[in-house]
Amino acid sequence: MVNILSWSDSLATGFMEVDLQHKKLISIIDSVFQTIKEYDPEYALKMAKILKQLTDYTEYHFSEEESLMKRHGFPGFEGHKKQHDDFVAKVGKEIHLLAQASPDDGYLFYRFLGTWLLEHIAKSDHAWAEWLRDRGVRD
Repeated sequence: MVNILSWSDSLATGFMEVDLQHKKLISIIDSVFQTIKEYDPEYALKMAKILKQLTDYTEYHFSEEESLMKRHGFPGFEGHKKQHDDFVAKVGKEIHLLAQASPDDGYLFYRFLGTWLLEHIAKSDHAWAEWLRDRGVRD
């Protein structure tokens, strides 16, 4: 198993609060990896707690990001929100199974989470951040 997730300054949107939230999401998803790697008798309980934290924080972060985009009239808001909604739906389907799943299944889910988040930040979040900065919106 390889840890694929780490913060890079190239992921920064230039909006400090959003970047801090992204770092927190990366940290939570890294906890999924650490729990899988350190598989022990408490695995299911630990995984359930982390996934609850991930779900709660993701909902908070998405609502904050969506509020920022909406407040400034970002024209790609609906498409971006759909990406968020699709992600939440996918995680919601998987999350109930994952706490009881094998570490191999957990690792596949971890890879999905990490890959999705890094790609989403690098492409979609950078798009709205650039649009806002081009219009003089600053952190």
